[in-house]
Amino acid sequence: MAPPLSRIAPIVLAGSLMIIGSLLESCAHSTHTSSLKGGAPVLLDEDNPRAHGGTNPNAPYLMAAGSPQLVKRSETTTTASGPCESKDLAVTEIAAAVNGNYRAVKLAFDNEGITPCHIGGYPTISLLDKTGTPVANLVVDRVSESSISARLSQGPMQTSAAKPDAQVTIAPKGEAWFQIGWSTGQDCPVVSRISVTAPGATESFSVNHPLTVCEGRVQITTLRSDQGE
Repeated sequence: MAPPLSRIAPIVLAGSLMIIGSLLESCAHSTHTSSLKGGAPVLLDEDNPRAHGGTNPNAPYLMAAGSPQLVKRSETTTTASGPCESKDLAVTEIAAAVNGNYRAVKLAFDNEGITPCHIGGYPTISLLDKTGTPVANLVVDRVSESSISARLSQGPMQTSAAKPDAQVTIAPKGEAWFQIGWSTGQDCPVVSRISVTAPGATESFSVNHPLTVCEGRVQITTLRSDQGE
């Protein structure tokens, strides 16, 4: 005898629900496994910086604050110099000129130090005889460079008052020079050496240069340098 329909319907409905539930659970598990193995990757926050070694290779690296800047070189240069010291100087004769009975010699202070130094003005000179005694009654006139140049070219001797000292810089192995001019002739005092002292210094340098000085005077120019000219 067949069971009534009212008893079969609940059994069929329960069976259907169990089958559907199993299918849903299987789909959910499959979806989760796929997302971990071969499905679409989980999105990370790729817009924010990260430290090197993170899990997202596409994220930007953290950069140091600010941007690279050029550093200005110090204004201090080796051109800064102090006064020349006697221990770093030497005096040499670098040229001579003759015009009739007028003579001129060019002497230079050489910088034998390792740094630049500055010097300026008129050196102090003394004319010494063969015993090293200063020759008496000789006047030293401070003149311009053009005065001696004019005398050497047979022009009239031009005298000029001393001007403010012009400082010149002497590089290592460089020089600053000046000229001494005088008239020569017979029966005039004989000079064996020229003693030279740098402006503002106390130590003297001796240059062997025999000369005969007439008229009782010599001319001397201020120091100058040819460097950079």
